[in-house]
Amino acid sequence: MPTGGARKAARAAADEASEHLGRQGARQAARKTDDEWVHLYRAVSPEELEDIMKTGGRLRAKLGHMEGKWFTTTPELAARWGKKLYRRNPYEIIEVGVPKRVLDRFYGSPRLEAIGPAYYAEEGLLPYVRFLRRLPYIPWLP
Repeated sequence: MPTGGARKAARAAADEASEHLGRQGARQAARKTDDEWVHLYRAVSPEELEDIMKTGGRLRAKLGHMEGKWFTTTPELAARWGKKLYRRNPYEIIEVGVPKRVLDRFYGSPRLEAIGPAYYAEEGLLPYVRFLRRLPYIPWLP
């Protein structure tokens, strides 16, 4: 049977190992959480941004328009789309998060209209798209 000093040393070693494993598990869990979401970007009109804000961050299909929404992989590509679609009208860039398992259900194009990668979410997938923020800038385009 271990003596008092040996018992304390063993308990201290066990506590330290347990704490190390806990930190390691927390780091892995954080990494797993980050890996489960993909960030995408979209150029939106001031009216669409206002609708997103009114609905608590929900993106909705607009009656009389396409039944879903297009997203791209970088703010710069979203700015290219904004410049093309809105011409001289104002627009904003938003960032959204999409679970990877849901993104697999989006239609994807590697180079839509020679601009870059794009993903289309049909109306039924829009509830899985999480509005994260309005970018405080629009990337400069030549």
